[in-house]
Amino acid sequence: MHIGTLLLALVPAAQAADGVGSLPAPALIGGAVLVAAIVIAVAIRDAALGVLSAAGAGALSAVYLTTQHFVAKSGGESLCNVSSVINCDKINTSEHSELGGVPIALYGLGFYAAMAFLGYAVRGSKGASAASLILMGGVMAVGYDIFLAWASYNEGAICIFCALTWVLNATLLGCGYALTKKAGGQLGDLVGKGLADHAGPTLVVGMLVFIVGVLVSRQASAPAVTAEGGFDFAVLYEKPVGRIELDGTEPVKGDPAARFTLVEWADYECPHCALMAPVLKAIVAENKDVKLLFKHYPIAQACNRFVPFEGHQFACNAAASAECARLQGRFWELSDAMFKNQKYLAPSDIRFMAEKQGIELGSFDACLQNPASIDAVKADVEAGGTAGIEGTPSVFLLGTHGDQWVRLKIGPSDTAGVNALLAAARAGQPLPAPSEPAPVEHE
Repeated sequence: MHIGTLLLALVPAAQAADGVGSLPAPALIGGAVLVAAIVIAVAIRDAALGVLSAAGAGALSAVYLTTQHFVAKSGGESLCNVSSVINCDKINTSEHSELGGVPIALYGLGFYAAMAFLGYAVRGSKGASAASLILMGGVMAVGYDIFLAWASYNEGAICIFCALTWVLNATLLGCGYALTKKAGGQLGDLVGKGLADHAGPTLVVGMLVFIVGVLVSRQASAPAVTAEGGFDFAVLYEKPVGRIELDGTEPVKGDPAARFTLVEWADYECPHCALMAPVLKAIVAENKDVKLLFKHYPIAQACNRFVPFEGHQFACNAAASAECARLQGRFWELSDAMFKNQKYLAPSDIRFMAEKQGIELGSFDACLQNPASIDAVKADVEAGGTAGIEGTPSVFLLGTHGDQWVRLKIGPSDTAGVNALLAAARAGQPLPAPSEPAPVEHE
């Protein structure tokens, strides 16, 4: 994707919203621009106050991005998932969204706390040396932002809240420069004095906020438990909106005669689906009495009449390709490959993946030309409409409540809860009745 395409996509993306719960692009971009403009205006008027304003706005953005990181990994959706280009969750769950298993945004929270501390210190008797550390912090933050911007370019998406922090970090850099210049003296001397005067307490403030953030986020993202120490199963499932209808053509992972049945409707361009795919397979691997069925639900108008916008460019062809792989007994192999390579789903890329998975290309190509392949995808879509699906991934479970299906409200972090639910059902433990269904948003 050319960078020009990425930038130009900010305007028309409002007409191609992937999620009904997301904000319109003009409102989202306008809000971010307004916040940035206010912070910059404050910084121009008073550089020290600008540091505090930028640090405060950055901290709020970091808290939201941290929270949304866990929400997205559990199947939730960000306010700024306007399209496949303007998509916070795509960036916020990418390989660059964590460092050492901790969301990058939490490191940002500690950084902004440290900058706020230095912003207050600027007004004290040792303000000149504090200003030099703000300058150094701004340089490091902007340098890291350049790397993040490159990573976003490679992902083919942009996170508005992330982009806002880039502007805030540049403002911190500018304020640090202005305050250091105002103080006078040699930069090296000021930095040395700044480290001597402020390094200890600044590091303590930043680390304390970071550690508290890590502890709170881990507690908040832990599976819900009851007062007795068991899992709160009621939060894991609800009634389906509609009826679950299977036609027998679904690919099966696990024992076809297994007691419990998982069925997933998914889209190969859906980031949440890529996160969920290995989790569902792990559940099957850990529970020999569970089987997994797969059904297609491309978020693309070309093959899904329930989608009111153009949607994902390659989703329909990817689904049809998976159908053709199924006919050669290679469905799960190609499916796994496509989920792992979501940035490369053009027809030529999928054909290359198919060859690597041992699929005979002559038959594969002929199958894709056969209207029956896309018809099979559309049949899954219609079954999804009957089930009341409004987004992907949508996962249903049969066997824990007799012949009643339940829709699982889970994400990649809820494996332990599902395993405990299955164990409770095996043991004949009474389970809470499924709650009434809540609306589900498009990926």
